[in-house]
Amino acid sequence: MAKFKMLSWLQPSATTDGTKLKRLSLSNLSSPRRRKREELPVQDKTLPRQSRLTELVTKIAVETAKLEDYVRDEGFGVDTPDLPPRLQMSRQEVIWAAKELESLVKGPRESLQWAVWSYIDTLSLQIIYSYGIAQLVPLDTSITLSQLERKTSLDATNLARVLRHAMTKKIFREDSPGLISHTPASRLLVQDDLLKDWVGFNAEECFPAAAHVLEALRTHPEATSMTESGFNYAFGTVGMEPMFATLARDPDRARRMGRAMASFSSTKGYEVSYFVDGYDLADVDDRAGTFVDVGGSHGFVCVELARRWPRMSFIVQDLASTVESAPKPICDDETIASRIRLQKHDFFEEQPVKGADVYFYRWIFHNYPTPSAINLLKKLTPSLKPGSRILINDHCLRAPGCEPPWDERLIRGMDMQMLAVLNAQERDEGQFRALFEAADRRFVFVGVRRFAGCLMAVVEAVWEPWAVEEMGVAG
Repeated sequence: MAKFKMLSWLQPSATTDGTKLKRLSLSNLSSPRRRKREELPVQDKTLPRQSRLTELVTKIAVETAKLEDYVRDEGFGVDTPDLPPRLQMSRQEVIWAAKELESLVKGPRESLQWAVWSYIDTLSLQIIYSYGIAQLVPLDTSITLSQLERKTSLDATNLARVLRHAMTKKIFREDSPGLISHTPASRLLVQDDLLKDWVGFNAEECFPAAAHVLEALRTHPEATSMTESGFNYAFGTVGMEPMFATLARDPDRARRMGRAMASFSSTKGYEVSYFVDGYDLADVDDRAGTFVDVGGSHGFVCVELARRWPRMSFIVQDLASTVESAPKPICDDETIASRIRLQKHDFFEEQPVKGADVYFYRWIFHNYPTPSAINLLKKLTPSLKPGSRILINDHCLRAPGCEPPWDERLIRGMDMQMLAVLNAQERDEGQFRALFEAADRRFVFVGVRRFAGCLMAVVEAVWEPWAVEEMGVAG
């Protein structure tokens, strides 16, 4: 009997000495095609190290045990948003170790071969969302395919194929032939309106945009115009208007985008509490200073800040339609509401609040390509006083591998999303520094602050007119 040799990509520490091996996937071992057999390295038995497969299985077992203990002791599911940080880390460890394990067992060929098919997962979800199929399936019982077909305009073949593909991702189930019922995942499309809108926004706005990014890049390789993005090519608005303007003209689409962003912002690691509790504004509070939240929507950040800092005053700026739709009063606590003022303002116009202590931008700069982001800062400069702080609360990219794998996947995905819909981007520290330098040399870049457990950073600069005089550089 021939001796079985471990495939090269499963070796615990395969050396790379210039001899590159052809890596075969497990599926290719039974391929009917004739392949040249190559000698694969046998594991050095003198090395006591575990294989990577064993390491991953052990990690999954250890971290899963922690989750099981928590579920048993606390009575909550592992998908609860209130898991303590150590358990959130265990979830991420299990998820990412399982992904790596799957990749190793598949091998590089199969992993790449089927990665490019991931768009089909979005396709089936797009159809399920657009036809409202989840809402047609009873929550507590089953429905036959023929009954479901009569409730939609899809024919039997297409309805069945879409559902059965989604079932491979644990979305719906078919316990017996033709009998459809909900799974926990499909049930959320009925019960969680914010998550449903997140699915809808991505499936009906971003998915078509992504499909046209290549066309946009080939036509406009510089990718710096918000009217020449994949979204514009997908929806026939090239050279006309950015995505925001298109959606603003359709209240339903605009509302869906807003709720989708609310769903995303509720993801663990994006809570506003990281900034509220982690960034020190004591000096501003001591002098009863002014904090301006530029593009601050309905002011939820300032409400939380006002609870923490009792002497500061706050101004929340946004477009007229947003300000007019804000709750009145902004919160039930009069001592808080009395210190927060809503103001109509387009941040591409000159800043009307002169001499504030802090100008704060949360989830703003990543929406804009570099020329627009520089212009945004330029509109601020006439209103600044010496020492005014500019705080940008956004993702701040780090070198590959510096973030936990789950976090990096999410942040890099958002970077690609911004390319698709707006020709915008997430930025690293150097790119943020370059924005301030290009806008005005009187901005002094302070640096980037990060908070443990938070996926966002605080990028800080200070307005110092003396900086130009010292450098002898015109602003």
